[in-house]
Parts: sequence; C-alpha cells; structure tokens
Amino acid sequence: MKHHYLTRFRVSSFLFLLFCLSLGSGTQLYAQVFTAPIGFEDSWPAAGSPNINITTHTSAYSFANVSITGVGMCDVAFAGWDEPSGTVGGVSWRYLMPGNPAVVINQGIIPYANARDLEVGYLDVGGSQQLLVAYYSIGVGHMLDVYDLNAGGATLLYTNALSAAPNYGRISMDCHLQYATAITWEETGVIYTMVGLNTSPVITFSGVLTIGGTQRDFDPDCAFSHTGMAGTLNVHYCYYSPATGLVTESSYDFWTMITMGGGTVPVAVNDLNFVGFLSDPLITNIDCPGHYDVENWAYAYTTNNADISVRLVDYHTTGIPITRVVNDMSTLPCKPINMYRNLSPFPAYDPNHTPGLVNIYVGWWTGAPDPMAGFNPAGYVALRMNEFGNAVISPIDYLTVANNPTWASQTPVLSFSKQDDMFPFLYTVFPEWDPFFPGYRLQNKYHNWATPQFKGEEEHEHEVECNDEARIAEFKKKLLASTTIKAYPNPFTNVLGLSFPASMQQSATSVVVSDMTGKVIDTYNGQVSKVNSHLTDLSKTLSPGAYIMNVSVDGQTKQAIKVTKVQ
Repeated sequence: MKHHYLTRFRVSSFLFLLFCLSLGSGTQLYAQVFTAPIGFEDSWPAAGSPNINITTHTSAYSFANVSITGVGMCDVAFAGWDEPSGTVGGVSWRYLMPGNPAVVINQGIIPYANARDLEVGYLDVGGSQQLLVAYYSIGVGHMLDVYDLNAGGATLLYTNALSAAPNYGRISMDCHLQYATAITWEETGVIYTMVGLNTSPVITFSGVLTIGGTQRDFDPDCAFSHTGMAGTLNVHYCYYSPATGLVTESSYDFWTMITMGGGTVPVAVNDLNFVGFLSDPLITNIDCPGHYDVENWAYAYTTNNADISVRLVDYHTTGIPITRVVNDMSTLPCKPINMYRNLSPFPAYDPNHTPGLVNIYVGWWTGAPDPMAGFNPAGYVALRMNEFGNAVISPIDYLTVANNPTWASQTPVLSFSKQDDMFPFLYTVFPEWDPFFPGYRLQNKYHNWATPQFKGEEEHEHEVECNDEARIAEFKKKLLASTTIKAYPNPFTNVLGLSFPASMQQSATSVVVSDMTGKVIDTYNGQVSKVNSHLTDLSKTLSPGAYIMNVSVDGQTKQAIKVTKVQ
C-alpha cells in the first residue's frame, strides 16, 4: 500500500556493457525481454495539476461494491502521494463503474501541504463510507483524518492527533475489509501503533500503544492477516534497526489491542533478519494474505538498490523465514537484471486463497533496458511467484507494469493496494513524467486478476471466510454498556487525549482541567469528536506536573481523571 524512494546510487555502466554482449557471437546486443502489460491505465491527477510534483511516496487502497449516498453502487480507488519537503501532496478519491475502471463516475483530489507519508484506507461505518488518511504533519506530529464519502466528494469528519513529534518518522496504515484499521509510526526510534474498529455509528480506537522492544527501530510498516474459521485477526509489523542491522517481523492480536487504552504491546517476534548496518534508512513493505489457513507474510526491500529481496515465510512448507533475491537468478528462473539500478520493491498477495496455490506479486522500478522501449529503461516491472518463493508463475520472467516505461518519474515509487479480497483488480499507482504536457502525474493501473499476464489459472473461491460479525457485536455490546472514560497516554508529554465509550461518541462533553490546588487551567465545551484536538493543543502549554480532568457528558458528571505531564 505504500513505498519510499531510497537515495543510494549504484554506478553500473560497465556491468551494463558486459550484460549487453552477445550470448553467441559477441557482437549482437542482448537485453532482457519484458512481457508487455495488459490492464487499463489512466492518469489522476493528470500532468499540470498543482497538487502533484516530484513524488517520493505513494499509497493505494481499493474496494468493490460500495454504496455511496447519491451515487449508488460503485467501486472505489484511493491514492496518496507526497515528497520529503511536504510542499506538494494529496489524496485522490475515485468512484468507478463496478468491474469497469475505465468508467469514472466521479473523482476528486484533497490537497495536503506540509505533510509526508499520506496513507489511505477505507471503512464502512454504519452506512457512512469513510476514507482514512494517515500522515505526518511536518513539525506538528502524526495525524489521522477521517472523511465521509458522498456524491460531492469527501467531507472531513474529524482529525485524531496521534503524536506531537517535532521530527519526521514514517507512518503506515492498513485496513481489513470494512471494519478494522491499524496504524503504525516511529518517533525517535520507538515504534507506536493504534488500531480502530467499526462499531457503527462510529469508529472506536484503542489508545496510543508502544510496540514492545522498539527502542532503536525505524520506518515501520504493517499489514493484517486473518486465519482460521475462529477468526484470528493479527496485525503484522516490520521495522529496521540501524544499531543492530536487523529487520524485525512481529505480530499481535487485534482484538486484544482494541481494548487497550494505552501501554506496551508485547508483540510476538516472528523473525529477525540481519541485513547489515546501513547508513541510509531501510524501507520495508509488508503484506499478508487477507484470509488464509496459515499465518504467511512477506516483505520486500533492497539494501543496495540492485538486488530486490523478499523475506517471507510459508507454513505449508518449511515454516522457516527465508530471503529470496528475485532478480539475480539465484532462486528464480528469471534472467539476472540486478547489475542495473533497481529501486522501491513492493509485495502483494493475490486473492487466490486455496492452500498451496496463493501467489506473491513483487513490483519495483528497474533501469534494465527494454528492447520494446528502444532499449530505454524498462521502468516499473513485476513478477509473480509462488508463496515459497522458488517458482515464477506463468508467464515466466518479468512483467512490464506501465504503458509508457520510459516516462517513469525521476524518483520512481510504486504501490499496490493490500486489499486483495473484494476488488477484481490488482490496483497499482506510480508517478510518471508526461513529456507532452510537461509535468508529473499519477498513473492508476488496474490489472485484472484473471488476465494471463497476472494470473495463469482461474480464481479459486476463498477457503477461509471472514466470520468476525459475532466478535464485533460482542465488543460493541461491551462498549455500549461501558461508562468508563480513559485518558491516554498517561503520563503524557505533548499529546493528551480522552477515549470515550461508543455510547458517548455523538454526545456533547465538558472537560475542566485543574491543577492539584484546584485552580482551573482550561475548560472545553463541545462535541466528543473534537475534544482530543483541543486537549493536544492544551497539552503543549502545560508545565510538567499532575492535573485533574473533570469530565461531563450531556450535562452529567462522569469521571475525574488524574493525569501527569512528564518532561
């Protein structure tokens, strides 16, 4: 669902000449032949839009058969893009004809300035179709915006302040079907997370949680996995430590996290992968099968901008995590192209959930020459391998993604939607430079799962169904019965919030903040949905010490909560 551009550069002119030598006579030039793409592609935003410039991060999310008020049934596709300065960025929303992305019913752009890592997701909250946008607001902190989708576009409902971090740290997000979301971000080497559950008519969020054991880790990503008929819903995380040279893959139970108002998540560490001590940030991107009978996962990365590595586990075979370099012919029967520059890999599982037949797509940018493009760089390419990573699925070898390979952006990044259950296409976004209407644009690509280039066999029915309705109903019942209001985090530094039960989410509240002598410091009167933005602003002005928050809801006194601000 997201990716970043790495700055390392590898000079490869000499190796390029060696690779282009004739296999026979030594005089005929040779280059890898890439399978041409089959799939609809269009631009949004188009070149010339003031909302897109050189792009170093993208994200994508999609869902099918969504009922939008005033529009009717449609498919939805969302994308986010931005660059390090945060000057120009945005989120696009698109309503598409069901099963036919060539027909756009309506579309729009939400501009974002001074923001990085614009991540997109979607939930259906009691008939309100909601777009989720997680991002880092430069110099302010990590944020989550929630929009209502309607015929006119996207209307901002509220903003959750996740942190008040003055310095940038990567933020990532994933959603599971229409009812669960997980967000993870980094602050000064510590990884945090927050999860949310659709408890119609609102989304109920956990408190801000610390991932256990992360004191020197950076650049987290996350993905959902749902295994077994019992409904085990886990959130998987991966993050890199430059101090140890390790990438950690860990996971934890969603249903436990959603009940936590704060504290540390004692994640299960599933794998420690030593990749080396790198001077530049190592960006990993992780995905899991949306529904499957085993807890498989895979993440992609490159340590040298040449070898595209996929770390994965397959519990149908060894169950031991392994690393596959997919572009050097070491394990896959693909011609080696790792002597060229290769950047920004991204993995995605396909929707074939029959045990043993699931496949993993890996996409990235390559500088390898494509004879079909006048021996210019092939640009964005992909391959499809089995879940153990030892066989390329038909067609053998690499697939070209973009219709115009040579138009790839100067900072090429490609993202797949991690939502593999409900959308008939592998939704892909990537930036391009348009030479005819000079300017950057974002390409939206829709690969039908059933086309030969991207799926060699008919799609199988899911073997594992999503049976969490009973758990959601049980959780919602407990929320409605609860009258407990919690403060988080507590103690706090520059972020302070209140967690209200679902039964109070649409209510008016009064919050009176006093010091320990009884002196009133601040009073808030307004909607529950907006109190946390007010408290976050207030928390930055408070001196270290203890305070009492007297909270009333709909005119009735509910709780007095003691909170402590630390340095």
